[in-house]
Amino acid sequence: MKRIILLLSVVMCSSFSGWAQRTPWTFQQCLDTALKRNISVNQSRLSNELNKISLEQSRANRIPSISAGVSEALNIGKNVDATTNQFVIGTFNSGSYSVNASYNLFNGLQNNNTIKQYKLNIQAGNYDIENAKNAVILSVTTGYLQMLQQYEILKTADNQMLADSAQVERTQKMLNVGKMAEGDLLQIQSQLATDYLKLVNAQNQLDIARVTLMQLMQIPVIDSFDVEVPKFAEPSLLLLLSKDEVYQKSLEAMPQIHSASFRTTSSQMAIKIATGARWPRLTLSAGLSSNYASSRKQGILQEDYPFYTQVWDNVGQSVNLGLSIPIFSNRSLQSGIERAKINSKTAELNELNARQTLRMNIEQTYTGLKAAARNFAASKIQLSSTERTFKNAEKKFNVGVMSATDYLIQQNTWVSSLSNSIQAKYNFIFQTKILDFYQGKAITF
Repeated sequence: MKRIILLLSVVMCSSFSGWAQRTPWTFQQCLDTALKRNISVNQSRLSNELNKISLEQSRANRIPSISAGVSEALNIGKNVDATTNQFVIGTFNSGSYSVNASYNLFNGLQNNNTIKQYKLNIQAGNYDIENAKNAVILSVTTGYLQMLQQYEILKTADNQMLADSAQVERTQKMLNVGKMAEGDLLQIQSQLATDYLKLVNAQNQLDIARVTLMQLMQIPVIDSFDVEVPKFAEPSLLLLLSKDEVYQKSLEAMPQIHSASFRTTSSQMAIKIATGARWPRLTLSAGLSSNYASSRKQGILQEDYPFYTQVWDNVGQSVNLGLSIPIFSNRSLQSGIERAKINSKTAELNELNARQTLRMNIEQTYTGLKAAARNFAASKIQLSSTERTFKNAEKKFNVGVMSATDYLIQQNTWVSSLSNSIQAKYNFIFQTKILDFYQGKAITF
């Protein structure tokens, strides 16, 4: 048995020796890394960049568009000389050159409303980014607290192993002097093996929690990863606000509410854009053009007409004012308006759903926090009672007036109470952090 104890001690020492060699990550470092690497957050950023590009395009639609054109041709046989509008039989070169500008004077205010819509979409996109960050914050907080809880459970299991090992040695000595039965020693040794299995399971759960947190941070899984264990003050329930007051604060703090509100306003602007398609369109355009033909001559002597001179002499200008009135479009305009109205109603329902979902989450968290506080308080009372009972049983067992069976019953009851207390504490801390988070308070440790 001494060899077994020595082997278990070596295993435990090797397991814990690696911890001291790791550089622990703080909660803020874990969170910053996750926010930087998270794909959903980065996708939200890129999506909003597209909104910004669309806004710049809609702004550019308010300024004139300018284009230039050049064409060159080789004419063979009988063709029309564009400079004289006369037929020419033979082979000659010709070219035409133009610069045109067009400006939309009025299009039912669609340009202005489109600009307003994209501004609203950008504001909604900014809140979408914050909402994606909030999802990461909650996930990392859960993963971080899970690791801290598993650390404490593992530490408790390790301490219990050390206590069991000491009890085995003590029972062996009592057996050697005839104050204990061999059956008592066997039961204590069996408990040592059972608690070693608990230690192994606790280590396994810690490893799983470690991997989960690293995956939330989206970094490669490494054995040297460790987190800093902060010093927690004794949790206490201090609810200064009612559920409704917390909900009202969360409406201002939670980005998904603002995002949904901006998208509702954006959908209403889309109705105005669709309705604007019914209005007449007034367009102003202007052009500058010229042409050239190698077949053209000038003067009585029919001398060659130089290129640059000919182009300059053939310059023409035009200014056009066009009015387009939609009369019948196979119902496409009306269908566009109806779709915009339906999309607007959908956006309103999405906003309502976001508010209701937030209210339900707060109600659950608020109720869960009070339940966690009661559970934590009860677990402390239970732990204090079972610890006193166990200490008393330990004294009796050590002097040989209590059987190993009764002693181990009291020990296991105390260990179970200790585990319940740890879980209750971290659940209480988590619920407290989440309720603060809904009120717009930063999560820190």
